[in-house]
Amino acid sequence: MSASLRPLLSAWRSAPLPDVDATWAVPGHGRAFALAGLFEGTGRSMLVVAPTEGDAEELVDDLGLFITDVVLAPAWETLPFEHVSPNIATMASRAAARDRLSKRDPVIVVASVRSVIQRLSPSSVEPFRLGRGGEVEFVAIPRQLAELGYQRTDRVEARGEFAVRGGIIDVFPAQGAHPLRLDFWGDQLDEVREFSVATQRSLDEIAEVVAYPAREVRPGELLDGRARDLLRTAPWAASTWDRIAEGQLFPGIESWLPWLAEERCLIDEIDEWTQLVIVEPVRSLDRCRDLVKEEAELAAALAPTWGEAAPDAGDHPALFLDLEKAIGLRPHLQMPVSPTGPSVQVLDITSLDATPGDAESVAAGLNRLLARGIITV
Repeated sequence: MSASLRPLLSAWRSAPLPDVDATWAVPGHGRAFALAGLFEGTGRSMLVVAPTEGDAEELVDDLGLFITDVVLAPAWETLPFEHVSPNIATMASRAAARDRLSKRDPVIVVASVRSVIQRLSPSSVEPFRLGRGGEVEFVAIPRQLAELGYQRTDRVEARGEFAVRGGIIDVFPAQGAHPLRLDFWGDQLDEVREFSVATQRSLDEIAEVVAYPAREVRPGELLDGRARDLLRTAPWAASTWDRIAEGQLFPGIESWLPWLAEERCLIDEIDEWTQLVIVEPVRSLDRCRDLVKEEAELAAALAPTWGEAAPDAGDHPALFLDLEKAIGLRPHLQMPVSPTGPSVQVLDITSLDATPGDAESVAAGLNRLLARGIITV
């Protein structure tokens, strides 16, 4: 999306910015403008927490009108205890967002409460990355892609797949819109092109391949060791721990994440250089409580099916962690839609000076902004 409203951010050049640990009342229709201005003014990354997935997606779209460095960290579509893996693109997008936050490259990451309080996998989020002209041991690439959760096939047709033919590797990045064809000359990447899934014909040439992990929970040194420990302490699921300890990747492995990972969520990954913003804090905290309660109720309903040696529902580690606990004493900006007290800063935003639904009125308002150079087309 083009940042056609970017000139509006010039209004922030002389405007005072809120403290990093404060409450700033911003009406919903001005939220993206306020966040984009804060981002431009500080030059720091931001993790913005919105109450629901719909709120987060809408905010990303709105921010895209002002800036380009904004990404969504989506939540899994699956429920706790559901032995089905989340969508590959969702897992890759989460990895991409986490990777961007780990760099000192300013970005706004927007996440719903559901996304931000989800327990994180210890598996690496680093992508396979190689530019045209770069060198890498060709025979090692299939192993690297497999370690990132990619599946080897004869013909690449879906995200998370790769194929090898002679000196060519086809790969469909898990976060990508198109599959890529990597043409090597020995160990040197000679050419990268998009190609058509339907015809398998090469299309436009690009400069670099970036392939984020296709699975969020992947067997590796950390998970293997934890699985071996669980063979002793939680033998009721020994068959599952055996598969993980042996390095097997299977559908629904993500549902076992609470047993395999420490209590760590997305907020725990950011440092003091990243601004934490909680949108509509009351709704956000309520949403967290609802998710925690729903998971507990699911555990209570399913506990009788886990077998005699399985833990009680209350002893099962949770997928969703406590938002308030995660925030703790960390400095953060709260952004309610209206003031919650007399000392709360308020952002006033003037309207377009047009009548909603009246095309001529809206057009006149836009023309006034165009004439003043505030917006461009």
